[in-house]
Amino acid sequence: EQRGPEQFQRQADSYYEEIVSRVYTKYEAALRRAGAVDFDDLLGRTLELFDGFPEVAERYAERYLHVLVDEFQDTNLVQFRLARILAGSHRNLTVVGDPDQSIYSWRAADIRNILNFEQDFPDATTVLLEQNYRSTGHILRAAHAVIERAEGRPEKNLWTTNPDGSKVVEFEADFSEEEGLFIASEVNRLVRSGQVKPAGIAVMYRTNAQSRAIEEAFLARGVRYRIVGGTRFYDRAEVRDLLAYLRLIHNEYDTVAFRRVVNVPTRGIGEKTAGDVVAGAAELGLSPIAVAHRAARGNDEATAIPRLPLRSRQALALFLDLMDTITREREHLSVADLLDRVLSRINYKEYLEKHDRDHAETRWENVQELRAVAAQYDEVEREASLAAFLEEVALVSDIDDPGAEAPDAVTLITLHAAKGLEYPVVFIAGLEEGLLPHFRAIEAMPDRTQMEEERRICYVGMTRARDRLYLTRARRRFMYGSVRAHPASRFLADIPDEEVTAPGGEARRGDTMSPRGLRAAAAARREGEFEAQPSFAPGDRVRHGTFGVGVVVACVAQAGGDQQVTVAFPDQGVKKLLQSFARLESVSHE
Repeated sequence: EQRGPEQFQRQADSYYEEIVSRVYTKYEAALRRAGAVDFDDLLGRTLELFDGFPEVAERYAERYLHVLVDEFQDTNLVQFRLARILAGSHRNLTVVGDPDQSIYSWRAADIRNILNFEQDFPDATTVLLEQNYRSTGHILRAAHAVIERAEGRPEKNLWTTNPDGSKVVEFEADFSEEEGLFIASEVNRLVRSGQVKPAGIAVMYRTNAQSRAIEEAFLARGVRYRIVGGTRFYDRAEVRDLLAYLRLIHNEYDTVAFRRVVNVPTRGIGEKTAGDVVAGAAELGLSPIAVAHRAARGNDEATAIPRLPLRSRQALALFLDLMDTITREREHLSVADLLDRVLSRINYKEYLEKHDRDHAETRWENVQELRAVAAQYDEVEREASLAAFLEEVALVSDIDDPGAEAPDAVTLITLHAAKGLEYPVVFIAGLEEGLLPHFRAIEAMPDRTQMEEERRICYVGMTRARDRLYLTRARRRFMYGSVRAHPASRFLADIPDEEVTAPGGEARRGDTMSPRGLRAAAAARREGEFEAQPSFAPGDRVRHGTFGVGVVVACVAQAGGDQQVTVAFPDQGVKKLLQSFARLESVSHE
């Protein structure tokens, strides 16, 4: 927008923008003192130069007789003005772009640059590139059916000489975990049948938090994968922070967890203080919590107890009060409630918004996804639930990165990061109202700007596929602190029935795909449609990876196709386990 500090300050109309304007002013002053520019300045300063010194702009316009701009739909207003100045004298400007693939408005790309190009350059010649060389007929027609409903879109008729190929597969799961398991099983089927190699498969999603259920399903099914432009779910900083809090509540001797959370959120406890406490704990054979208590009092004569200044002792005392309070409450709380208590007491959401505003929303989505995992332990006995949760998470997160050393691995990637790529097989997960389209676009209605971009995001994902395209969704998904039933994405209703099939070649179910079905969600039908059959009977012998061999007491079907199995282990007592996490195996009677 080319707004300098002074203009931004004049236009600031909120407390937040007032703070930004102050920071902006000081930031610009620091750059000037250092004789430096940032990335945006490479464009902005150039435009200021051309505007302030027309003879300089003319010299460069004469130097470059032909100007070509690729990916024009992703340009911002400053870039457009630069292109127009450079082509100002000779008007030899060629731009290549596709308004159907304009999906980066959040980083200032302005689709109006390409939509209005013919108005800005009325003597321009437009060449439509309508032939698609990548996708099969079914995939292309399905994608075209979605994008042709975009408002203000220049009319194009996409076509291909490629064969029709396989129809687009739509799959509806009961829960996100079942969705992940379907994708993993289908990947294994395609690979084992020799139809595609793992590197030829991509799983795409709208938000990073969606990767958790897919990653766990891949680990359970032995599917190698790699995450492009992101971090594995259980390696993400916010997830590790909260797991460290829960580990420390469960075991006050966990020095790694103590060092991670003692100053998260920032509370004035430095790395040296934390290190001294841990060193004292090791020397005395005590927990870091116990040593921290003695250090906070400041009158302990033991040489291993660190001597701390008053400020550090006060900060440590506040942290210990927090931990002691939550630890006392743990026996009366489920894992999900315990996590909620931690989040509330440490104001973690505010911490994310303050320290990482640009990514706070995505990181909070990851927090809510972790809570979804925790909520699966609500039915486990209170005394054992936290231990069982931490154990199962550790088993998943400690597995080596299955794609780190394996180039032949399935790609997990967001739809935004997938632009420009292509794969023989593509899965797009989470085609639900609230995910794709994202809830922000729905909330912005009747302003359709964001909704139209969501439509383009869907189209970009669909056209990444060459041979096979899968569109999956879950009827219920844990989001924003609760289990929510989301209707199927409105974009699915745009795809003609003749382009779509269900897994196994079954006909598409019209009631869930019609506009009426999308709105109604068919709650009664859905509740009774999926009924998992118990995998074990009382008396069956099963093996658990940690608890060993035990005898099944009961096996009860759960929502989402999961099962709660009650097992008596000789050395561990009776445990209630979710089969999706426990992965119990039958053991034949000897």
